[in-house]
Amino acid sequence: MILAQLSDPHVVRPGETYFGTDTERYLTDALAAVARLEPRADAVIVTGDLVHRGTELEYVRFKRIMAGLDLPYYVIPGNHDDRDRMRAVLAPETFGSCTEPRVRYELEVNGVRLIGLDATGEPSFPSASLDPDSLDWFETTLAAAPLAPTIVAVHQPPFRTGLVYLDVFRYKGASRFRRALERYPNVGRVLCGHIHCVRTARLGRALALSGPSTAPQIVPELFERRLFALRREVPGFALHAWDAARNFTTTIYRREPATGAYGAAERYPAAGAAFAVANARV
Repeated sequence: MILAQLSDPHVVRPGETYFGTDTERYLTDALAAVARLEPRADAVIVTGDLVHRGTELEYVRFKRIMAGLDLPYYVIPGNHDDRDRMRAVLAPETFGSCTEPRVRYELEVNGVRLIGLDATGEPSFPSASLDPDSLDWFETTLAAAPLAPTIVAVHQPPFRTGLVYLDVFRYKGASRFRRALERYPNVGRVLCGHIHCVRTARLGRALALSGPSTAPQIVPELFERRLFALRREVPGFALHAWDAARNFTTTIYRREPATGAYGAAERYPAAGAAFAVANARV
């Protein structure tokens, strides 16, 4: 099973930019790189902030861009998304045909269970919330197949990222979410976005990982290295694989600024502690 994770594309309305960036161009480049992968990916998950302001025009544009992908894709909302407008524009299968107030779904991708959860709190606000109904559903879903290899996708990372300006915001339900994961070692990955850079943590037996944004980002740092700094993050996406030996492996692909080509830069095996440079190119 090979699942490509794209995150935080922040698609804007035609004629606009995202802090000077043409996000359509960068999302299109990422999709082209995914399409060239060998072996071929089974599906794509977009882990939130599909668009920037949550407008209908932005979702229409996002849907048009994604139509160029010859693979099934699934989405979860982020804090910049509007659930109602997202559901009104995108095909129901992209969010598991969920009709609950919060988006949540369970589906299978080539033998691996994919669980999508909506942790969005107030719209356009960085705080996060996993409500009791969603957590009840999550625990019931995990218990229904305790041996199935499982990936969970949620926009906001349910762990401290080290980015102080985001860690200060409340994450309602995160403790209960983490306790649930500790009971189910079959969960191999927790896929997140939101912070526009790669950070990892162990939640139970799972490697939780925030994927890079598909667009170039300036990530603020507050008290991390000095009082305040800015760090430029290279666009990228993550590739998560599950093999016949029941191992998960994650590779981060980065876009080369000069050519727009993608190369694999970072690899995280199942053990989590090891790190290696990958040589594959797409």
